[in-house]
Amino acid sequence: QVQYLGPLPVGSWLILFNCVVYGFTFRLDKAAVRATTKEIYFMYGRFIMAASTLGGCRAAGTLEATDLKPLQRPKVLALLLTICLSDAIYMLSLYKAVTLISPVYVTAIKRGGGVLLASLIGTVFFGEPASGRLIPIAS
Repeated sequence: QVQYLGPLPVGSWLILFNCVVYGFTFRLDKAAVRATTKEIYFMYGRFIMAASTLGGCRAAGTLEATDLKPLQRPKVLALLLTICLSDAIYMLSLYKAVTLISPVYVTAIKRGGGVLLASLIGTVFFGEPASGRLIPIAS
C-alpha cells in the first residue's frame, strides 16, 4: 500500500526534500574544498562517517569482535580495499570537478552520465541483461 501526500507518494516528497538539501550541501562541499584541499576534505568526511558508524554501533551494543572477524579473510579485505580505492578516486575527482565547474553542471553530468555509464558497464562487464537498455545507452 503506497501512501500519498497530495498528488505524490510520500517517498517522492522525501526524494524531492533530499534534492533540496543536496542543493545546499553540494555548495558547502565546494566551499570546504576550496578552503582546504580536496584530499583533506575527503579524509575528514570519511573519518567522521567511520567514527559515527562505529561509535553508534558500539553505543547501541551491536558491535562485537565477531563482527570484525570477516576482515581477517584476505578475499573480504581485498574487496573492501578495492571499494575504498574506487571511492577515493570517485570522490576526489568529484570534488575536483566542483572546483572547476558549477555544482549544477557536475550534478547533471553525474546523474545523467552515471545512469548511462552504469548501465553500459553493468551490461558489458557484469553480464547484466541489456533488454530495455540498448536504446537509452545508444542515444
